[in-house]
This record gives sequence, structure tokens and C-alpha cells, in this order.
Amino acid sequence: MPTSLWLRSDGAKRGPRPTHTLSDIAATCVDLGDREGMRALSMRRVAEALGTSAASLYRYVSGKDDLLALMADHVAGEYVFAPLTGDVRADVLAVAEQSRVLHQRHPWLREVPATDMGPNTVAYLDHLIGALAPAELDATATMMGVALLSGWVTNFAAQESAGEVASQSGGGAEHLVAMLAHGDYPHLAMLFTRSGDDAPTAPIDNDAAFVAGIDAMLFGIAPPDPQGQPRIPRS
Repeated sequence: MPTSLWLRSDGAKRGPRPTHTLSDIAATCVDLGDREGMRALSMRRVAEALGTSAASLYRYVSGKDDLLALMADHVAGEYVFAPLTGDVRADVLAVAEQSRVLHQRHPWLREVPATDMGPNTVAYLDHLIGALAPAELDATATMMGVALLSGWVTNFAAQESAGEVASQSGGGAEHLVAMLAHGDYPHLAMLFTRSGDDAPTAPIDNDAAFVAGIDAMLFGIAPPDPQGQPRIPRS
């Protein structure tokens, strides 16, 4: 298997001493992505921003995949992890809210595949595993939980970046009510009838929807024990 970018040895490389660090390259890539989007990212553009040539850039990275890995890890370095409290829900939400903000700040982040984890990304993984630890899940359930939670945040933030809000999902309640008049949708009709009105009385708040999603994920990751007691109490 190819060696991770962060584990490659520079000992065998010849030539002049490197003038840039991986951190320099990562910051340049992130700035380019924030300003112009992922379409602007190329070895040539990054090299120009660094004041060097694309050929020289290959001394540090093997290609665009390495640039993407550097970008994701650089953004992961923006997390500020508070000490874990042992309250799974509170600790997971603290990380998830930060992740949501980072995805809003760097919309391109959702386009970066998680193929090569650097030290900052591993620190994020380590902290989230620690947040889930009191639930006493096995390794498989824990890693699946991390994947589910991270995926929820990414998808939710992507919709927010596109200007979508939970209350307008699918066109919103007004659209659904209008559609009810043009077709046979018994389950929707029953749902709205039970609400005591033609539509849900309270609009869906994006923040509330985000937290509800995290709660649903946690319930699925760590369902109640055989006695029906919650493994992750709601704080």
C-alpha cells in the first residue's frame, strides 16, 4: 500500500533544502478553495500561489490527491476540543456543532474524500471516539458511529451551504398541502389531520433539526440496554 503523506521519509530525497512545509502548502490550498472553489485547485495554481513551479511542488506531494488530504487535515486543525465530560450526548454535540461550522466556513470540504488521514484528522477521530467511550460500544459499533455522525454533519451542512433550510425541505409544508389537493396521499393527509390543522403548526428550525439528527444517530448507535435503560441519556 502507498505510504501516507505524513509518514513518507525525506531522507532519501536529493536536491536543495525544501523551502516550503506541508503546512504552507495546505494553507495555500485551503485559501484557494475558499476563494475560488475546488475547480480552481491544481498543481499549477498551487505552485503559482507558493511562488514556485509545478515540478518543484512534486518534491512535497505526489499529486492532487495529496493536496486534498492536506486541505482536509488543515481544516481539522481548526477544532478546539474541550475536555471530555463523560456526558456522551453533550460531548458529541460539542464536536458536531464545530464540524457544522467548519463545513459552512469551507463548503468545498464535503467534496474531499477521506482517504488519507493526517495528524489533525486523527486527533478529531480520537476525540470523537473518546466522546463515545462511556457508551461502552465495541470497536465496530464505535467506528460505525463516528462514520454516521460525521456523514450527518457533512450532508446537513452541505444543504445549509446551498441555502436550504429544514422547513423548506421538499418545497415546504405549504407545497405539500397544495399537492394533497391534487392526488391521493392518505398518510400525509392523516399526519396533517392529526396535527389539528392543514399543516404542521410549528416551523422546523434548522438548529433543532440538526440536534434531532444527532440524537437519532446516537439512539441508533447505542440503543437502550435489554432492561430498556438508555445507554446515552439525554442531557
